[in-house]
Amino acid sequence: MRSTLVSMHLLPRWAAVGLVGVVVAACGASGSGVSSAAPSVGPTAPSASVQASSSAAVSAQPSSAVASSGPATAQFTLTGSAGLTGPVSTKEVDCGRPTLASGPEIFFLGQAGTTGPQVVIFVSAGHVEVRVATGAAASLRLRSFVGTGVTGFDAAKGAQLDSPLTETTAAGAAVGNLGALTAIAGTVDCGDQQAGTTNVVIPGSTPYGPLSGGLTDVKVTCTETASGTFVGINGLGTAGTTPVLIFVTAGTSSLQVAVEIGTTGSFYTAKGAGLTTMVPGGASVSGDVTESVKAGTTPGTLHVTGDATCGTTVHP
Repeated sequence: MRSTLVSMHLLPRWAAVGLVGVVVAACGASGSGVSSAAPSVGPTAPSASVQASSSAAVSAQPSSAVASSGPATAQFTLTGSAGLTGPVSTKEVDCGRPTLASGPEIFFLGQAGTTGPQVVIFVSAGHVEVRVATGAAASLRLRSFVGTGVTGFDAAKGAQLDSPLTETTAAGAAVGNLGALTAIAGTVDCGDQQAGTTNVVIPGSTPYGPLSGGLTDVKVTCTETASGTFVGINGLGTAGTTPVLIFVTAGTSSLQVAVEIGTTGSFYTAKGAGLTTMVPGGASVSGDVTESVKAGTTPGTLHVTGDATCGTTVHP
């Protein structure tokens, strides 16, 4: 059983919370809500070279906006309680990430200062959500804040933030001694990130209806970590008549899928030879993944097949 560090931009939006350096088993998974630990949807492996051989191929075209060359960068400053006020250290920036409600967004993962709580930021047109968190699972402590001071937003290029923040933490949520935020300011530049391409299709059963067809609005990302490389495919699909956000994670001999409907999701996993073929710049996948469910519940199954080419490579 091999362990991997979770790369936060590869987790469903509602699961991307306080998990600094969380180690998870690459061969297991468990569903979770916003106040619980993220599932073991480990970082996606580096994408393999892809041949778009399917007539259902979906190509995510990069924005026509021109960002700076080089890797994505961000500079944010928080205002709030002691331990949170000041600059934020950057760990990951993921631009053009699909969402169900607001179009593509920019995802940011960092840390308050160099030793403070984890900071997760979601930026969309006219809206920013900032989460601060520590711990995981039973020890997770999380507070959420939102604001509207976003200008110059382009999901493929960047944005400027200068916004007061209002807390939206659920009543009764475990917050421990986490401080509060009152404002955020800064900029994010998407650099030369691209969307990537995929023709992956995922038919099968989910709690929200049957999945069929390919993905739209995709973002394909290679993640290179000390414990391995992974390919992550994020895209939109439909389960029955329900719009869903789908996360596919391909690693060496492992394949995982998350299907999200906004505030919750379901998780599917498989491990073994032949599921994935990893090559420089992409991956090919073919196999069945089984839903992680409570004892006594019949799991659903998804069949995942197709190719993916990464448009972005990150090194968390």
